[in-house]
Parts: sequence; C-alpha cells; structure tokens
Amino acid sequence: MEQSIDIVDLVSKLLDSGKYKEAISLPTEQQYEENFKDNCWDLIAIVIGKIHDDTIVIKPSLHGTCEELLSIIVQKVLPEEGLLEFIEQIELAKNDAQFGIILTPLQNLLHRITTKKGRCLEWCLNSISTYIENIPTPEYQLEGKERLLMDSEPNVRRIIKVYTMLPSFYNPFIIEVLKQPDVRTNQIINAFLISLLALRSGHRYILPIMSVRINRSSKLLRNYCQTRPESEVKVAIAATEHEEQQYEEDIKNHILEKALDFVPKHGWSVESISAGAEAAGYPGVTHGLFPNGGADLVHYFNVRCNDNLVKKMKSWPKEELKEPKVPTKFIENAIMTRLLMIEPYKDSWPKAMAIQALPNNVPNCLATLLSLVDDICYHSGDRSVDFNWYIRRVGLAGIYKATELFYLTDKSQDNSATKNFVSSRIRDAQLIQTAINMSPVSAAPQTLTAAFVTAKNILGINTLK
Repeated sequence: MEQSIDIVDLVSKLLDSGKYKEAISLPTEQQYEENFKDNCWDLIAIVIGKIHDDTIVIKPSLHGTCEELLSIIVQKVLPEEGLLEFIEQIELAKNDAQFGIILTPLQNLLHRITTKKGRCLEWCLNSISTYIENIPTPEYQLEGKERLLMDSEPNVRRIIKVYTMLPSFYNPFIIEVLKQPDVRTNQIINAFLISLLALRSGHRYILPIMSVRINRSSKLLRNYCQTRPESEVKVAIAATEHEEQQYEEDIKNHILEKALDFVPKHGWSVESISAGAEAAGYPGVTHGLFPNGGADLVHYFNVRCNDNLVKKMKSWPKEELKEPKVPTKFIENAIMTRLLMIEPYKDSWPKAMAIQALPNNVPNCLATLLSLVDDICYHSGDRSVDFNWYIRRVGLAGIYKATELFYLTDKSQDNSATKNFVSSRIRDAQLIQTAINMSPVSAAPQTLTAAFVTAKNILGINTLK
C-alpha cells in the first residue's frame, strides 16, 4: 500500500494547497520516510518549481517551506546524485528566485562530498557563470552623465541582484582553501572570480567580491573591482523591492525639486524638468521618467506645499471646533500660508491651474486639494464624524479655490485684499453653518446641491461645453 503512494505528487499537492507543516513532516513520518528518500532526485525539481520571483513577498511561508524541504533533501540524497540535479536546476531556472534558492543546498552538498571536490566545485561554478552570462546585458551607447541612467536599467539591477547572492556561496570555499591550500581549487576559484568581471558593452559593474587574500592574482582582482574612476557607471544595490522603489522615487523627487528653480524661466513644462535633471547630475533625457510632463511637476509642487503646511500647522495653537463656532483665524492663516507658497511662481501659476484642469490631471488635482482641506480642518480641531465633516471640507475647498483665483489678480500691498477676501468668505461660511445647525434636515438637500455644484466648479466642469 505504501509503495503505491506517489510521494512527489503528494508533496506538490500539499505545497499547492498551503499545507506547509504537513509537507515538512512527511520525511519524518515512518510510512513516507523511505519513499521520500528514494525520490529525492525528483523532489528537488518539484520544490524548486514552486518558487517565483514574488514568492518570498506574496507567500513567504511557501518560500520558507521550500527552503526547509531542500535542506532535508540535501541530508537524505546521495551527494553526487543531488549535486547533478541541482546543477541541472541552475541551468533550467526560470527566474532569479529559483537560482537563489538553489545556492545554499548546493553549497551544503559540496561540503558533503569527500572525493573530487575540486572538480565538483568547478562544475557548480561553471553552471553559475553560464546562468549569469545568459542574463541580457544593456546595449545602450551612453556617454558622460547619460551613463547614470544605467541605475534604472532592469537588467543591470538583475545582474547586481544575482551578484549579491554569490559571496555567501563561495566565501566558505575561499576560507577552506586558505586553511588547507589546494592549487587546483585555488585556480578554479580564481578563474570564477575573474569571470565575474562583467566587462560588457564598455560598462563595469560593482561586484560583491569578498576581501580575502588567496594569492597575488586575487588581490589584483579585488583592487580592480573596488577601484573605479568617477566617470564609471554608479549602480545602486537595493536589498529589497521596496528599497528599489524608494530609490527611484528619491531620484524623481530630487529632479523635480531642482526643476522648480527653472519654472520662472521655462514654466511648468518638460523643459524645466529637463533642466532640473541636468542640475541634479542626470542627463536631460531623464525627463522621460515623467510621462505627464509639466503635470507631474505641478503635482509634486502641490504635494510638497501641502506637506510643508502640515508641518507649520502642527506648531500653531488649536481650538476645538464646536457648533456653530468656526476657528476663523486658524483657517485664514492656513489658507494664506498655503497661497503664499505660490508667490515665487505667481506669474506662471495660471498655466499650472490650466494644466490641472485637463481631464487626465483632474484626479491628482482633486486629491491634493481634498488632502489640503482635510489637513486644515483636522489641525484646526475638527473631529466631527457626522454630515458636517463633508460640509466643512467641500465648503473649505470652494473657499480655497475662489481665494486662489482672487490672489492671482491681487496687486495690493502685502496681499491685504486677498486676506480680506478670505475673511469675507469664511464669514459667509459661518452663516451657512449656523443655518444648517438650526435646521439640518430641511437644509440637507440644498446643502448637497451646493456641495455638488462647488465640486463641479472646482473641477471646472461647469465651464465645459
């Protein structure tokens, strides 16, 4: 009965169904123990096949289970047979995650081998080199600062990611050679390390080669890898996907921040972004990172200003927002502080508003506006959870946009006319708030209609024909 059980299929089904504890316990159960041992060769391929690039993020338990199963297999399989299968799996690996999960069990098998260890190590290193060579390399002919764009090239990142997996694999063998010198093994390791010098398309990448002295040639190798001219490509090594995304975001924000310096000259345009990229040390063509052109620059400016306003409001005195009282002074200060952030770009701001009104840019425009009014209401002391929550925010959004338009035409000293305009609009809002509080049920339909019309005005829908 036991012989009829397909242990390979059973393990596969347990992994697919998420029964990880059962899968790990199979090798220790008496009824499966021998069957498991006899099928280690086939199990290696099945377990590795469950791994994808995003498995460690989406299904970390599956990834951990596969690692543990491979560790168990390494202890039960015949070293020579297991080694051949793992080498074959390197050649068949469909993604870098599969390649990475193979390295540790492969290393453990090499430690178990007692005869012809140097030859076995050579086979393994040759397979690893072949895998790396099959990764597509960039064919761009970039010069000068343009070579900094290599930071964002997917295959460059992939090569670096694979390279960072290697030191933990070969370091133990380097240390072993140091303790027990072996000319043949020494030559094999040196040849492998030299092969890692990826001189492709005229670019050199930073390699994570361990600083361990084997002989004169390896010392020269380390110096070659670790010393490079400033003009060489700088490659950012990101440990996780999150860090890579943050790295890209930081580059974009740095470029957009620099681009703001060129808005008075070039406006909210691709030209400003291109000039900002060059000022940040990147080639002008980097503006291709911003598919929405000037709209991305306007959005960045709005988000930055909102964040700065929040930092300021946190230090201002607060008062509770009690019916029907409105913290007039706080809201006036918030609106004026936010508007004055536009001052350096006042002449070009009408163009920015026009860009925001384009259909593709409306979502970002509305999101930053709603974020602004929500922050102002919250920091002014509004903690309401009823219908008033919506009324206040929509009303404040209307006040802000109306004041923004007035501010652009204000020629008075110290923007005194704009300040008076804000005060007047807030007084009107107080009267509306009082009316709603006196008769909330009867006022609800009119309030909803007014809110809807205000939202349409904010988006510019009422002006569309």
